Amino acid sequence: MPADGYTIHDADDDPAPRKPKKPRKPDRRANLAALLAKVDLWRSPDGVPYASVPHGNHREPMRVAGRNFRAWLIKRFYDHHGAGLSGQALAETVALAEARALASGCERRPWRRVAWHEGRIYLDLGGSDPAGERRAVEISATGWKIIEPALVPVAFLRASDARALPEPEAAAAAPGDLRHFINVEIEGDDLALIWAWIICALRPFPAGGAYPILFLHGEQGSGKSGAAQIMQALIDPSTLTGRAVPREEHDLAVTAGNRHLLAFDNLSHIGDNMADCLCRMATGGGFSARAKYTDADEVALSALNPLLLNGIPSNIIARPDLADRALSIELRPLLGERKRDAELATLFKRLRPGLLGLTCDGLSAALCNFDRTTIADPPRMVDAATWAKAAASGLGFDPERVETAWRDNRNATDRAALAVDDVGQAVVALVEANAGAWKGSPADLYRELSGLMPERVTRSPLWPKSASGMASKLRRLAPALRAVHRIEATHGKGGAEGWRWWSVRKL
Repeated sequence: MPADGYTIHDADDDPAPRKPKKPRKPDRRANLAALLAKVDLWRSPDGVPYASVPHGNHREPMRVAGRNFRAWLIKRFYDHHGAGLSGQALAETVALAEARALASGCERRPWRRVAWHEGRIYLDLGGSDPAGERRAVEISATGWKIIEPALVPVAFLRASDARALPEPEAAAAAPGDLRHFINVEIEGDDLALIWAWIICALRPFPAGGAYPILFLHGEQGSGKSGAAQIMQALIDPSTLTGRAVPREEHDLAVTAGNRHLLAFDNLSHIGDNMADCLCRMATGGGFSARAKYTDADEVALSALNPLLLNGIPSNIIARPDLADRALSIELRPLLGERKRDAELATLFKRLRPGLLGLTCDGLSAALCNFDRTTIADPPRMVDAATWAKAAASGLGFDPERVETAWRDNRNATDRAALAVDDVGQAVVALVEANAGAWKGSPADLYRELSGLMPERVTRSPLWPKSASGMASKLRRLAPALRAVHRIEATHGKGGAEGWRWWSVRKL
C-alpha cells in the first residue's frame, strides 16, 4: 500500500535529475590569438611580415613565414596547454600574424650583423642561438661601447649558420698582427688595403651604397683559403666557410639575403652571367624569379653585400666592370713559414678581441672624419675609398698612404684586366697604327680590330661575333682604357645621312 500522501501518479510526474552542464570549450580562435598576445608584429619596407618575440630580457626578431617563428609558436602552445599544435591551427596562427603585421602600420628595417641608426653603427655580437650572445657594439664618432640586448635599437636577423663575435677589447692588438694569418708583403701597402676593405665591409647603408670586392690570389699554398676564413671570422663569422659560388642567380640572391658577408673559395673562373650578378650585388641590385606554384606572380629579391673571393689565377676578375669594383691582393707563398692549424687557432683566439677592437676604432674614425675627407682624382667607388681614408687614422695608418695605395691597386687591376683582354689589346694596337686617332662606322671598327688579331683569337668564343657585340664590349672596356692607356672611346651619330660612328683616340 502506498505511503501516506504519495501515489503512483505522483511518482510519474517527478522530473528526472538533470545532468550537470559540460563546461564550454574555450574559443579556438581566441586560443590561437592568445599565442600572439606578447608578440610585436611589424613589416619591413618591402612588405615582408616580421615578429619580435619575447626572449629573456630582449625581443628576438623573426620572419613570420620562417621556420623559427613556427617553432616558437609550437613551443609556446605546449608550454601553456601541454599539447601539440596541429598543422591547421599553426597555419591559421601564422596567417593571423601576417595579417596583423601588415595592418599594424609599424615599419622597420631588419639588419644582418651591422646596422645604422641615428648616425651610429651597431655591430651584432650574436650567433644563431637565441639563448646565446645578444649584445651589440654601439659605434659613434666619439668612440664605441658594448650595450645590453634590451638597449639595442635595431632588429638583427641571424642565419642558422651565424656564429657569435667575441667582446672587442681596446688597445689589445696592432694592425700588423693580421700578418700572422694573412701572408702579405711586409714592405708593401697590401696590409693597409686589407684593413681598408674590412672597414668598408662593416659599413652599413641606410639607403643605397657600394661595397668593394676583395680578391685574394696567389699560387697554390699561399694561404688564400685560411686568410679568407680569418677575415670572415672578423666580419661575419659563420659555420659555413669555403663555399663555392652558386650556379644560379636566384640561389646567389637567397644566399645574400641570409647573411651580411659572402665569401667564396677557390674560384677558377667566373662566367659572364655570374660576373654580372656579383657586380650588381657589390653596388646594390635586384633579382627576380617566378614565384613557386604560380604562372604569373614574381618574387623580387634585392641584395647589397660585401664580397670576398679567392683563387689562384689573377685574371679571374679580368672582366673590366668586375675588376673596376675590386681590390686585388696577391699573397706570397708560405715557404718554410707554415704553422699547425691548432697553433694558429690558439693565436687567433687570443688576438681576435683586440683585432675586433681595432676594427671598431677604425669605424669610429670613419664616422668622425668622413664628411671632411676628400679624394684627389676620385676612382670608381669613390665613396668606399673616402670611407677607407677617413678610417685610416683610427687604424694607425697614414690617410694619404691609404689613398695612394687604393689608387695604385685599382690601376694595377685595370692593367691586369686589359693585359688578358684581346679586344683591349686590339684597340691599343689600332690607335698606335693610326697616329693616335681612328674614326669609323661600327662595322669598320669590327673589321679593323678583327684584322689586327690572329685567327685563333677571332675564332675563340670570347671574341665578339658582330659589330654590335664589339660595340658592347668596347663600352665595357672604356673606363679601363681611359685609366691605363689614356685612350678615349666614344660613339655617336653624325654626317648628312646620320650614320653611326665610333672614335678611339689617345688623350
